[in-house]
Amino acid sequence: MKKAYKYLLTGSLLILILFLTFRSIYDKSSFGMMAENIKKIKLYYVFICMGLIFLYFLLHGIYIKVILKALNYDITLRKGMFYAAAEFYFSGITPSATGGQPVQLYYMTKDNIPIRKSYITLLLNTVYFKLIMLLFGILVLAFGRSYVFGGAAIYRICFFFGFAVDVVFVSLGALLLFKVSFVEYMYKKFAGFLKGRKFFGKTISEDPRVIEKYKDEIEFIKSHKKLVVITFFVTLLQRTALFSIIYVIYAALGCSGFGFIEILVIQLSVQLAIESLPTPGGTGVSESMLHSIFRMIFSVETADIGMLLTRTFSFYVPLILCGLSVPVHYLAEKASRRRRRRSK
Repeated sequence: MKKAYKYLLTGSLLILILFLTFRSIYDKSSFGMMAENIKKIKLYYVFICMGLIFLYFLLHGIYIKVILKALNYDITLRKGMFYAAAEFYFSGITPSATGGQPVQLYYMTKDNIPIRKSYITLLLNTVYFKLIMLLFGILVLAFGRSYVFGGAAIYRICFFFGFAVDVVFVSLGALLLFKVSFVEYMYKKFAGFLKGRKFFGKTISEDPRVIEKYKDEIEFIKSHKKLVVITFFVTLLQRTALFSIIYVIYAALGCSGFGFIEILVIQLSVQLAIESLPTPGGTGVSESMLHSIFRMIFSVETADIGMLLTRTFSFYVPLILCGLSVPVHYLAEKASRRRRRRSK
């Protein structure tokens, strides 16, 4: 009950921030103008956006399935996609996207996946994602400096803060993945602090075999370079799919003058600026940044609707769909347990 109340409160905060943001940006004439523009958008652009959303979760599910299978634990693709949906939803409703992976770890543990296997899977994904964002950040600085340095000072600060946070995360992730002595030290501290308590339903106790098994599985990952390269590119395609929605919206509104790479660079500059901010989903700052930048690349008539549709399809639609998947999964699991009890 406490968890439900906490997530309801966080979700309400997200809605409140969103309401205040849109109220500060739009007036009645803006909404009237947006309504007129929406009618002009061809339906197949909506299907392309929905297809990119589906591709994002499909690729994330494939990544989870492939890594776990390499670690000798097989899951269905549907289960992998559910873990991806849970991560997106809880990242979206928690400050600085901190809630996603702990919830993923919780659901994986409930499905009896060993914690060390889940941990390696999720940590590797985090390192991939942050490394990809660093590469994208370099792309932005190489080809999109005008959008970063030409905007308000607060946007420049947010961009470089996000870039610095990603450097820290990649460095820490590399230590946790490849420096076993560091992992052993952290494990002893963590296990000592939580000794005798329950973590995800299991009593914590220090067990030297955990580190040995962890070391074996890390060595397995390191020795399979092809697996690392393939899963890295799967993650790269996954992130690019969601970031590409802005270009679909740009084309849907009949705009021209900027190519796919230029539009993608603009989206990435916003993403790097918002991902480490302490608001759920970067709500507020993201809309404000997109609204400011879109006035440079869209026409005056389509800047508002461009920002609204981009955020709707790249964040709010998947957030709602993922939010619905969590109770649906809970009810399906409950029904499955009931059927198993009856069969006995």
